[in-house]
Amino acid sequence: MEIHFSFPILAGFTVGFLIGLTGMGGGALMTPFLILAMKINPVIAVGTDLTFAALTKIFGGIAHRREHNASFRAVAWMSLGSMPASYLGARLVLQSSQSSSAAAGFLPKILGVVLTIVGVIVLARNTNLLVFKDDMAERWPRPWIFTLIGASGGFLVGLTSVGGGTVIMALLIVFFSIPINHMVGLDVAHGALLTIVPAITYAWGGQTNWPLVGLLLIGSIPGVWIGAHSVNRINHRYVRGVLSILILGGGIQLLFGGH
Repeated sequence: MEIHFSFPILAGFTVGFLIGLTGMGGGALMTPFLILAMKINPVIAVGTDLTFAALTKIFGGIAHRREHNASFRAVAWMSLGSMPASYLGARLVLQSSQSSSAAAGFLPKILGVVLTIVGVIVLARNTNLLVFKDDMAERWPRPWIFTLIGASGGFLVGLTSVGGGTVIMALLIVFFSIPINHMVGLDVAHGALLTIVPAITYAWGGQTNWPLVGLLLIGSIPGVWIGAHSVNRINHRYVRGVLSILILGGGIQLLFGGH
């Protein structure tokens, strides 16, 4: 079935808006879309999504900086762990894909497990099973904790393209009390730096669909800009609820669906 060019543009706008508004949705929504809807090879889907996410989040980071939502010191500490870890994850996948076709088989399953776990965490938080500390005094992680969080998310980003906007955000939401606008700004700005390293690694290995990246960016750049400027104007509880369901759905489809 031939897919109209407007389909990835619309998907790019939707995901870009969610990235700008919540810091989440890059790998968690775009990679399943590329694999399940666009029928892209899983390894190429990850490489394409990483390039899309890096460029989208650069624009989103600029928009959040203009809104005074991004702490560059926190971004630097987190990147200290995430950037080398993301390179290691990307190299692991590329070595597997070059030696055999195993990567195309196990990558969707790993991605499905990650998405399902993250979806459950975010949904539990949103339904008060995990309490969000909006009303408590601010409690930011120490620098070395930022680095550890960055390393754990970075490895997952390199391996599956998920982590920069989902796993890291989930850890910040569950364990720390940071104002939501600063949390989103931090996640988007850090995500821009984090995804650059594995994006280049996948592109160097020939695992990026550049025409598709272009179509996605046509939608995502205005989408992320609008989302970033809406961060203080929309109730994030409702947005996170919908997003957690979408993440869960994508994870379950990748785990048990055909691809």
